[in-house]
Amino acid sequence: MIIDTHTHVACGDDPRYRTVANRSIASRTSDWWRTGGTIDELIDTLDAHAVDKAVVVQAVGAYSYDCTCAAHAVARYPDRTRFVTAIDMQAADPAATLHDLLTDPQTGHLISGVRLFGIGENKTMWLTDGRARTVWELAAAHGVTIVPCIFADRFIEVGELSQTTPAALVALDHCGFLDMVEGDSETMLMSLADIPSIHLKLSSYVLESAERTHHDPAPLIERIASRFGSDRMCWGSDHPQDQRSDYEGKLTLARKATRAFSESQRTDFFGATGGRLFFRESQLHRSFDSA
Repeated sequence: MIIDTHTHVACGDDPRYRTVANRSIASRTSDWWRTGGTIDELIDTLDAHAVDKAVVVQAVGAYSYDCTCAAHAVARYPDRTRFVTAIDMQAADPAATLHDLLTDPQTGHLISGVRLFGIGENKTMWLTDGRARTVWELAAAHGVTIVPCIFADRFIEVGELSQTTPAALVALDHCGFLDMVEGDSETMLMSLADIPSIHLKLSSYVLESAERTHHDPAPLIERIASRFGSDRMCWGSDHPQDQRSDYEGKLTLARKATRAFSESQRTDFFGATGGRLFFRESQLHRSFDSA
């Protein structure tokens, strides 16, 4: 079983789904949503590469916090996909917004995660002013995985929240963008290893950064695995947002990064961890090697 835990979708020029192009986010990313990225294209890509399931993450750069495009797309393929919604943590009561999304009778049951953006100037006050705590508690109550999209210099706050609410599962988006902060970001990351609720999404962004910097992502991935364990690590392509390589290239890089893993470790990384976090699957029977 292979699960891609980080994909995006767009809805083209359908007037029901208006792109917003959140400039504070879009300036850091590609404009992939202008030329495709539909749910049907995603499913075709998964089929072409023997990937069983995918997690669709709200494309904040394209649609800001209007989640209707992605939610409706996932609803068309409920056996293959799950949805990580996103809420505006700058709002006065983001937990109320999350509650409304989770209780939506049409799409609430497909939401398995909530993305919390903390990127940009003055975008992380919610981590310490009580708003994050209420979201952590609500997510734990509903069995929804928290996906903080933050830089490594805010790992301390995430760790404290997770220790306060240990029932809330956390999957750090893009592993905290280790190349985006000054200082020893790897040490910052390893400081979270003793908090069992915290998991890591090792996306193409992380692997490509390690490849560019060190010419091989494997040593970093192996060091992370030695501290967190493969059962707290999962792969995500960031397709089609990440356009540095095609989907086959992203899979090839992930295989290269995990070439020293055992079969059970690869099963965790490419399927089992994502299954537990986003599909509530306790056991995945088909290993990555047999795919």
